[in-house]
Amino acid sequence: MLNAMARATVPHTAAGKTSVIVRASSRQPNQPEGKKPIAISRSTLLKAGIIATGAMFAGGSPPAVAEAITASAPPAAPSIAASLPQTLSQVMLTTLSDCQLAVSAYPTFSYNAAGGGGMGAVTRQDDGTLRVSWDPAALSIPPITYSTSAVLGVPIPPPLKIAITPQKLEGTIDPETGIAQLDFLAQFEFTAGPLYSAPPLVVSTTLTTEESAGELRQGKGKRLSADGKGTLVGVARVPKTGDGFLDTFLMLPTDALAVLSADMKFS
Repeated sequence: MLNAMARATVPHTAAGKTSVIVRASSRQPNQPEGKKPIAISRSTLLKAGIIATGAMFAGGSPPAVAEAITASAPPAAPSIAASLPQTLSQVMLTTLSDCQLAVSAYPTFSYNAAGGGGMGAVTRQDDGTLRVSWDPAALSIPPITYSTSAVLGVPIPPPLKIAITPQKLEGTIDPETGIAQLDFLAQFEFTAGPLYSAPPLVVSTTLTTEESAGELRQGKGKRLSADGKGTLVGVARVPKTGDGFLDTFLMLPTDALAVLSADMKFS
């Protein structure tokens, strides 16, 4: 604590410059005797104020604050690379229950795809990424029915059924970052019992753990974690089917969004 209050005096102006002299009224402990008062020019104070204000508006942080933020940042999540076997040739894809689908301007509906998926092939590439592919005939995707899907909490009415027939699923996975990019092609076949059967909707998109956006729809995925779980999203532009009723009902051509929670296990 200071022994006495400090005071500032303004000496006579010389050659158009004014200096502010900060002088303590009594010597502080351990202060060397004969130390001269500290002189700070007005221009120096003004420059310091401008620099500090500019740093605030630019979003800068003093070095001590920046170091504290860096030191307190949480550690990066473990990558899937740590859990991969040394040699691998297969990947088991399992679709989970918390999925979503949406088409046109209609509300997004929940979709329970638990139990779907299939075994695919995987190879390491020279850049460290994994090339993955599935035989469409070996892939199983649960249909959209009364028991698997609901809109605003209300199950879709029977006998409406939308069968999903995959035709292509292949792409790359970066095990270090958990980023997946999978090209997906499938046919969505609408039926209402024996009374109505529409031409299939062709859905072609890239399922990604990053972001996907179209004219009406957009979604954000989640990268694969160390245990192989993640969320793939894809927005596709669906063309007309040629069926007047279905094209009008779905307002085709339009966007369709798929949000697929999945689990991938490598062996």
